[in-house]
Amino acid sequence: MQNVSSVKQTVGLVIAAVIVIAGLFLPGTGDLTHEGILGLAILLATVALWICESIPMGVAGLLALVVAPIVGIAEINTVFSGFGTTTVIFAIAVFGLTAIVMKSNLAIRLTATMTKWSGPNSNKLVLAFMCVSWLLSTVMNDSAVLVLVIGLSMIVINNAGHKIGESHLAKALYIGIALCAFIGGGATPAGSSINVLVIGMLEQTMGQTISFVDWMVACMPVCLLMVPITWFAVVKILKPEPIEQKDLDELQNRAKALGPLVGEEKKTLFFLIAMPVLWIAGSWIPALNVTTVTVLGLAAMFLPGIKLLTFEEFQREVPWTIVIMIGAVLCLGGIVNATGGVAYLANMFLSTGVTELGGFFSLLLIMLAVYAFHTLVPIGPAFITLLVPPLMAFCVSVGMSPAVPGMMLAILLSGNFLLPFNPGMALAYRDNCWTASELFKTGIIPAIIFVVLLSAWTPFASGLLGIAM
Repeated sequence: MQNVSSVKQTVGLVIAAVIVIAGLFLPGTGDLTHEGILGLAILLATVALWICESIPMGVAGLLALVVAPIVGIAEINTVFSGFGTTTVIFAIAVFGLTAIVMKSNLAIRLTATMTKWSGPNSNKLVLAFMCVSWLLSTVMNDSAVLVLVIGLSMIVINNAGHKIGESHLAKALYIGIALCAFIGGGATPAGSSINVLVIGMLEQTMGQTISFVDWMVACMPVCLLMVPITWFAVVKILKPEPIEQKDLDELQNRAKALGPLVGEEKKTLFFLIAMPVLWIAGSWIPALNVTTVTVLGLAAMFLPGIKLLTFEEFQREVPWTIVIMIGAVLCLGGIVNATGGVAYLANMFLSTGVTELGGFFSLLLIMLAVYAFHTLVPIGPAFITLLVPPLMAFCVSVGMSPAVPGMMLAILLSGNFLLPFNPGMALAYRDNCWTASELFKTGIIPAIIFVVLLSAWTPFASGLLGIAM
């Protein structure tokens, strides 16, 4: 087994080197400069290293950022600018919320409530956690939900004596919770910052407004239907092991023995409620953006009189390797975008005649292509900016609401079912719990079904309601 792994890692290194060398010698064209070709080459080389697991994912991302200035397509002083983005700061700070929940007995109470419904049926347990993840993500930041609910699931995993990395139950919980966090984020305008971006673009470009209820009618039915579909794929592919009733009984007894809420739990519950409320309010109050609220909340946890957290506890909870990977992916995506790679591929695809196939089939093929490319280049806002305006015009030309492509892209680009390159999915790629191949096998069918259902339902519902017509 070790030899097979070594061969796979070596193959990844060779492929990555060949791609970069080829990019050095390929000349630019009228539509794509030599720098753009090199940007795409570095991206593909990095993907090869990730897929073949030649070196750790975070290190591979950092290596790509160092190669960029070496080949002359970026300045060394700016190539790491992605690490200063709000996404990375949020990814660090949000683990403070998880840390205070996990260290308090409140986590035991919450988990006991879910396991009381599921009993020893591991499939029902996975469904319970997925439903909680979906519900919370409709009004909370997807990444925050993902980190919090996975943290709660670890209580069950550890209490049952399952080993992370070997337990199929752990794999099913981690992946199922992450996928439902992304799905739920598309159900309401408050579920994702990209949703708000799309609504703003529609108002600015078309002078039209999408109401909270209109968005829910156009998007929530599909997002809701995807929960059982995704759950079925998760439990059938990953096959979680059963749980012993005695382990659940022990958890229930621990919860009952706690008695009424104590002061620390009340403070933790306050943060658990107040921060999501402020995240939701940030949809209408710009000053309350998700990163600002999260950092202020983190700082408040250390204040005298509150003292819910020590810095040592916070440091232990943050998966720094994942933070590095998120920053590296954002930087790499920025390089590809800045060198014209994203614009070139978008224009090339839209000029193939795909928009002449008719409303449904055109949207379906476009969304499938965008989803596939976004799997490798997770820069959702860039895709929104590039694709929404021309797709709005296309929808108007075929008698479809211009809101349709924006809503679909917002939902599909908020996360990813196939590979852990997206910053959100990367947060679930922790503890060596599951592999990229396990995620791909689990997510490929639900991903295709998701795109098909959205392509069919969203235009129909928008026309029925007259959304932004």
